[in-house]
Amino acid sequence: MSRRTRTHTAQGAVPTVHVPRQRGKRQGPQVIVVVSDEPTLTQRAAAATGRWVWKHRRTWAPTGLALLLLPVTGIVHLITPWAALVAAPAAVPLAILGWKATRRPVPTPAAGARRIALAVLALASLTWFALALWFGPAEPVLMGLWSLITLDAQITWLFARLRSTLTAKGTR
Repeated sequence: MSRRTRTHTAQGAVPTVHVPRQRGKRQGPQVIVVVSDEPTLTQRAAAATGRWVWKHRRTWAPTGLALLLLPVTGIVHLITPWAALVAAPAAVPLAILGWKATRRPVPTPAAGARRIALAVLALASLTWFALALWFGPAEPVLMGLWSLITLDAQITWLFARLRSTLTAKGTR
């Protein structure tokens, strides 16, 4: 009898059944060895990374959104690069909102700075989107701009979450 390996799915672990080769002419009882498969180091690392990402999914939302937007922009660029002509005019209302943010009265100077920073971030993001649709997101300059916008959005998001957490606890 030749050596065979059979895998059967059980709940929890996936055991592997090894049927050893029979030697000699005697027809004694057949020996079956059942060994459970331990996850490899790569599987363990992937599972740990997945659990960490799921646990901190709200904290890393801007980065996740940016990572999703990058290939989507590349696909849209390949299919219809003229979509940039539709996305580019949307930057005009954002520029007007940013300009008006400097004119409106604010309760504190920090609130005014936050408004201006968010308007500039939104305008930069939409400008990058339109340029990436036209030239492709893999252009080196656009990749650098994408990295800076993603980093800025993530830092702004983290500070806003920290500030809202502190305000909710009544420390301010």
